[in-house]
Amino acid sequence: MRRESFPFPTMRQIVTGLDAARLPRRFKTTGEAFRQVDPRELQPRIDEKAIAVELEEERRKFVRQNQALARGRQKLRATRARLFATKVKNERLMTLRHQLQKGRWLGMEDATTQPVRRRERSFKEVKVRRG
Repeated sequence: MRRESFPFPTMRQIVTGLDAARLPRRFKTTGEAFRQVDPRELQPRIDEKAIAVELEEERRKFVRQNQALARGRQKLRATRARLFATKVKNERLMTLRHQLQKGRWLGMEDATTQPVRRRERSFKEVKVRRG
């Protein structure tokens, strides 16, 4: 940043050789500007260590995913087993209830026992007055 009060470059604006070497863009000479490009420079550089690290991370990720899938499947099996047990229990209860209801309609006290003799109901004699 230039200041108007100082017409000459300040210490902050002067670049030393060491600072110039640290900069990402280096100064080029005229010979370097017109030099032919070496084809080896244009070839992609492969960092085998970085690729190996990424492959190992990917393997670990898949192992974690497989473990999560196994846990999910185990939970699903347990849930299905509980539902199957409930279904079987309910079917047996309904069978028993149907037997008991059938016995009730047929006059049995219990569906597994013999029919109970029905007592005749006794009614009080009612006299009707006419007239």
